[in-house]
Amino acid sequence: MKTILVKDLMVPLTEYATVFEDATLSDAIDALETAQSKFDKSRYRHRAILVCEKKTRKILGKISQMDVIRTLEPKYDLLG
Repeated sequence: MKTILVKDLMVPLTEYATVFEDATLSDAIDALETAQSKFDKSRYRHRAILVCEKKTRKILGKISQMDVIRTLEPKYDLLG
């Protein structure tokens, strides 16, 4: 079996959707749309937004699709 390295699978940070911690949800969605439009869609579509510290650009966390849905519809988990 061929050994696959993580670095061969990863998306470089420069190509990922990122925002600073003081960005709005609208800013985050715009960053995601921009990253998706520039990225090779045959490989992968971005589904999360990385949140960076403004001074150091250190990754603090990520915003997922579900985070956005829960923000827009707080009772989403109760539906269905």
